[in-house]
Amino acid sequence: MRAVLFIIVAFWLLPASSQTLKIMGSDEGFLPFYYGNDLNEGILVEVINEFTFQTGIAADFLPMARKRQPWALERGLANAVFANPLWMPLPDRMHSVGPLLTWRDRVFAQPGLQPDSFDDLKGGICLRRWFVYSDRLEARIGSHLVRHDAYNAEQMLLMFLHKRCDYIVMNETEFRFLAQLGDVDPELYSTELIDAEWPVYLGILNNETALIEAAEAFFSTYTIDVETMLPKLPRPDR
Repeated sequence: MRAVLFIIVAFWLLPASSQTLKIMGSDEGFLPFYYGNDLNEGILVEVINEFTFQTGIAADFLPMARKRQPWALERGLANAVFANPLWMPLPDRMHSVGPLLTWRDRVFAQPGLQPDSFDDLKGGICLRRWFVYSDRLEARIGSHLVRHDAYNAEQMLLMFLHKRCDYIVMNETEFRFLAQLGDVDPELYSTELIDAEWPVYLGILNNETALIEAAEAFFSTYTIDVETMLPKLPRPDR
C-alpha cells in the first residue's frame, strides 16, 4: 500500500517538478529580501531554497527592472515575481499566493527627535531618489522638511548616521539589516510612525497550474520567520 501511495505522489509532483519557478527581482530595491549579482542571497532566496528542497521544483532568480517585468513575462523569460498587488505586472494573468510578508516603511529619527505624528516632522529628511512616499509625508517636504536624496538604501543610511538629516524613511527590515552590518543599534532611531505598509505576494502566471498548486500547498504551512533569518544573512557582495 505504501509503495502505491509513493507512486501516486510521484506522478502528482511530476508536472510541477519538471518545470522551473523563474522569479524576477531587483538587488537594488529589495534588500535584504534578495540581493547579490545573481540574486542568490536574502530572505526570499532562503524561502525559495526551502521550497525547492521540499518540493523538488527547481527555482531561479532573474535580475529585472520593474518596468521590464511585463516584457519578461510575455516572452517567457520569467513566470513569477514577488510584488504588492498594486504593482503586480500583468495582473490579469497572474495568480497571487500569499500574502507572504508585510513591507513596512517606518520613519527613523535622530535620538532626541522622536516625533508623535507627521505634523512634528521638521528639519532635514533623507529619502531615496525616485521612490514613492505617502501624501502626508510629501505634504511636509518643501514647507517643513528639507529633502536630501540618496541613490540607494546604504547611501541614505550613511547620510543619516553622519547626521546630514534628522529623519529617514526606510523599510524597517532593511534598516535593521544594514544597522547590524554596521554594528548600530536600530532601537536608538526607531519611531512609531509608519509611512506605508503593504502585503507582498508571490505572483505566478495563471497558466503555470502545477507551480501554483505546489506554491499554495507549500505556503499553507510555511511561515517566513524574518526575525530568525535576519542575523544569519551574509553581507551584500557590493
